[in-house]
Amino acid sequence: MVTGRSVAHGGALAWALAALLAGLAAPALAQPAPPPSRGKPARTAAGASAPLDRQLFPFYPLQTSWTNVVGLQPSAPAATDGVRVFIPFTSGELHAWKLIGGAHAFTLRFVGTLAPVIDDGRLFLTTDRLVEAMRSADGSPLWKTPLAAPAAFAPVARGGWVFVPLAGGALTGLRADTGATVWTVPVGVATAPLVVEGDRLYAAASGGSLHALAVADGKATWQAALDSDATALTAVAGHVFVATSGRWLYALDSAKGRVRWRFRLQGAAIGLTVDEDRIVAVMLDQSVRAFKIGSGAQAWRQELSFRPAGGPVIAGHSVLVTGYAPSMRALDRKTGANQGLYLMPLPVDASGISLETLSSGPLVSPGATLFDDVVVLVTQHGLLHAARRAFDPPATTVSVMPGTVVPVPQPPDGWVAPAEPPATSTKTPATATPTTTTPAGSKPPTGSKPPTPPGPTPPAGGDTPPRTPPVPPAR
Repeated sequence: MVTGRSVAHGGALAWALAALLAGLAAPALAQPAPPPSRGKPARTAAGASAPLDRQLFPFYPLQTSWTNVVGLQPSAPAATDGVRVFIPFTSGELHAWKLIGGAHAFTLRFVGTLAPVIDDGRLFLTTDRLVEAMRSADGSPLWKTPLAAPAAFAPVARGGWVFVPLAGGALTGLRADTGATVWTVPVGVATAPLVVEGDRLYAAASGGSLHALAVADGKATWQAALDSDATALTAVAGHVFVATSGRWLYALDSAKGRVRWRFRLQGAAIGLTVDEDRIVAVMLDQSVRAFKIGSGAQAWRQELSFRPAGGPVIAGHSVLVTGYAPSMRALDRKTGANQGLYLMPLPVDASGISLETLSSGPLVSPGATLFDDVVVLVTQHGLLHAARRAFDPPATTVSVMPGTVVPVPQPPDGWVAPAEPPATSTKTPATATPTTTTPAGSKPPTGSKPPTPPGPTPPAGGDTPPRTPPVPPAR
């Protein structure tokens, strides 16, 4: 016999079952979101990491790719656009060679001692009171802009901008597409190369001051006082790092310029670089040191057998450092352990002694694969040498009797040098106007299209990709 109570109980069960089925059929948006991850953020910008890519492999051992004997003395460090390498010489010429194969590309007239700068297919050359832009593909001229004073350091070009520190103590920001001056501000005589990170421009000036300027208009964001003049400067999102002649390494907050920590160095730092978790400094006391970004604790220190003159450069799992001798030391990026010493193959005289010395630090260009990464070394007597990673077959168990002829192991796919990418056409109509994106709040000139900003330059090896600065206003 079915009673009213049992019917009510059965109805309650049916209602609960229906509610459960409805909950299961509800869309995923109705579910609570998982808590955010507290791990390291994934690197998705230009030059982002992926499992088993070049950051897991050392930049050693190396083998010769090509060597050219020019017989001219370089007047400034070399530069590369990933396809060609550009080197100025004291003869008043700048030569370009193809990065793959080392074939000569073209020659330009250039008299100067500042390194060429390349960004978004443009080659920028700085003479005494002039900045000149050319197409890096063929050296054809684009524009020339006179400067109010000689340049103190080579310009920094990124995101549609060209920033030039002047010997008179001013900084000037130019449009990369037209060379038009957007702003000029006084900050003091620069003591180290400029650094751009995101929407900030950092300049170290004489008197131990560090200036943070807004990229868009050059207005001061903050100014910090250091113990002495800066000798090296670098930055990453949220942090600015400065080494001073007073032998201190500073870490400052990029938002307010407050000192987060400082570390007493045993010698002056001649170069700084930063990756996602540490700062690497090359010291004149013949050492290389790495510090943790957050605390300033020293992660490792490695003594060098030579007085350093170039670097550090982070390439893959290695830190590359050079001295005056024609060689390059590779250190482990995480531990500082010696990975190897690469010696340039050089001609020697009857006594078996070579008098070659390096003119500048290593120039590293990442390729399509880690086997296509190239390092270029240039000597004071004009010897150009390019090397790339050597392929060592993995160790395997013996499968044949000793003395049996076996085929030579082949390198993996991608090791064979690919053909050079086809040159981009440089034919431009006479009435064509370079275009860039107009920032919010500004109006493009009548009858012209706003230009599109170039993307960030991919860094070499393990360097953290710099954030792209805002686009210059249309003028």
